[in-house]
Amino acid sequence: MKANTNRRFRILVVDDDETVLDLYKIILCPTNPIPTMPTFEVECCTQGDEAVDAVKKALEENNPFAVSFLDLNMPPGPDGQWTADELQKLDPAINIIMVTGYRSTEAGCQPSSSNFSDKLLYLQKPFYRQEIIQFSTALSTKWLAERQLLDLHADLEGLVEKRTAELVESNKLLKNEIENRKQVQEELEQSLQNLKKVMAATIQAIAMTVEKRDPYTSGHQMRVAALTRAVCQALEFAEDQVEGAYMAASIHDIGKISLPAEILSKPIQLTEIEIRLIQAHAQAGYDILKGIEFPWPIADIIIQHHERMNGSGYPHGLAGEDILMEARVIGVADVVETMASHRPYRPSMGIDKALAEIAQNSGTLYDADVVAACLQLFRDEAFEFPS
Repeated sequence: MKANTNRRFRILVVDDDETVLDLYKIILCPTNPIPTMPTFEVECCTQGDEAVDAVKKALEENNPFAVSFLDLNMPPGPDGQWTADELQKLDPAINIIMVTGYRSTEAGCQPSSSNFSDKLLYLQKPFYRQEIIQFSTALSTKWLAERQLLDLHADLEGLVEKRTAELVESNKLLKNEIENRKQVQEELEQSLQNLKKVMAATIQAIAMTVEKRDPYTSGHQMRVAALTRAVCQALEFAEDQVEGAYMAASIHDIGKISLPAEILSKPIQLTEIEIRLIQAHAQAGYDILKGIEFPWPIADIIIQHHERMNGSGYPHGLAGEDILMEARVIGVADVVETMASHRPYRPSMGIDKALAEIAQNSGTLYDADVVAACLQLFRDEAFEFPS
């Protein structure tokens, strides 16, 4: 991602420890920032009620915060749960990261985590400098993209209203009604295409943000997206459905921005708790994208891409027809690309083993029609992943 030289993202930090607040300022407002790092403006509060007042003031001045790092325990004032609820009531667009010093239990769950199920992300103390930078950068980019999409939607609605009024007036005054309608339709279509281009560029930026966190799987999402599109076309999906599946596949692992980088690049087998954390990326991806009004059910596709036909997948154990067709395609493409690619903890298993895996579990774990189309692409049509 290129350096943001024209925009300053506002970050709200809430912690009762002045030393921790100074650490945030040092990390996000360094004397010599790295070239790819956006410019951040950090405002600090020591108590939850101060943070609420700060957000109110920011909204009144039309200068809202993009991200808030919120400590869970801040005696003697309100705790992080109350503060997070109040901040989201005031500004639903703000991205909240709950920062806690609690250690994970043996079951892999944080204390009272159910109370924060609607919050975006969590970070455990002690945190690392790179984690703060990556969270701030990724969530600020998401915040900006959401605002731009809302503006584009408003512009498009305004254009539709304007052109409709022009058509009504033209029908009254001119005889070439058909030609005028055709011209307006072309302008609307061009506006829609422009919106799709902006959306595609935004999705590409999000995908690159995820890969910055996990360099060992660089290109994984784009390769899965390429295979997804080829399978969807082989199954004769409608063009719009193919485009939606491709977009979802391009960012199907966006939830991994919530995971510690050391887990993503760990060179040995993951522990059971780490596996549970990895599996949570499907839900995290849904939580990040659910508020964006895409033309396709992107968030639903992403949360389902690890579900399996026999109900053995996650996070909800969906089965059969309850799984979106696009998610079934991405699920197969994801397995094939992952097995055929190198990972930090193992070398590539090869495309033959990957194809044998989906063929053996066709109709059980994977949709039979999707598997058949995928096998035909590799065996009969010599499909290759883009480099």
